[in-house]
Amino acid sequence: MEAQKDKNWLSGNPKWWGIDKKFPPDYIKGELSPPESWVSSTPKIGNFGWIRQRYKPLVWSLLRPLAWSPFFLIITIVPLIYAGQTPNDRLFSSIFFTIAWSLIFLPLLISRNNQPMSQNNFFTLPIDWSFFSLGFIFFISHILIDQRIGWISYLFFWISYIRTVQNVQSIILVPPARFLLPIISKDWTGNLESHWKVESVSWSKKILARADCIDGEVVISGISRKGIDFLSVAYIHKSGFVQDPFHDNHEKNRKLDEILSQPPPIVGIEWPIDFIHNFEEE
Repeated sequence: MEAQKDKNWLSGNPKWWGIDKKFPPDYIKGELSPPESWVSSTPKIGNFGWIRQRYKPLVWSLLRPLAWSPFFLIITIVPLIYAGQTPNDRLFSSIFFTIAWSLIFLPLLISRNNQPMSQNNFFTLPIDWSFFSLGFIFFISHILIDQRIGWISYLFFWISYIRTVQNVQSIILVPPARFLLPIISKDWTGNLESHWKVESVSWSKKILARADCIDGEVVISGISRKGIDFLSVAYIHKSGFVQDPFHDNHEKNRKLDEILSQPPPIVGIEWPIDFIHNFEEE
């Protein structure tokens, strides 16, 4: 079982895409190879070079709860419209409202925290914070000033929900993945081009360098598995979610293209057979 898990460590679990084969293909729709300046490979070929590691797709972990959220947002106002039909109308309304937004906040937090290399700043979540904040302000006002203001608050929360779903959909367009290179740790010296901000000249299991670009940043980190050290390159969206740095669904971004035009200047070692697919196993 553990050996099979290592074989799928790079290509991902076939069940994520409903694939009957033992291993997913080397390329799924939209995935691009790095530029020719990169020495790259695939889980089937192995040998030397950078290989894409896929993360679990976000679709089902996010879209299902987001689809249920409006149901509870709708019934939030039912106890207030039909007053006196529950033991405590305000309490039940508050419970439904809390459930509605918990189905948004919690799946986003959990999904992001499950991604290696993701960033955990709460306020970078793809929530439409502007209308959410307005909704909260008007909600307080309806308590202190006039209850009729609550309908304005309710409208702003709906706008925030719709815009949040749009933000999440745009993130899902680029699936989560990163590129890995097995290395001898002492070969990392932090010798990079000027657009990189080097955070450590010695290899360690943390962020080693980062480069800012529009709507996010490219990050180089150190990781280890089964006693092997790796360099990892990933694009971190401004929401904190990891996205495949080489994918067709990225918006045109000259800065990102410039950063990714050259890999970190390190050769790496041959890929251990534990992580590579054998054709006999297909």
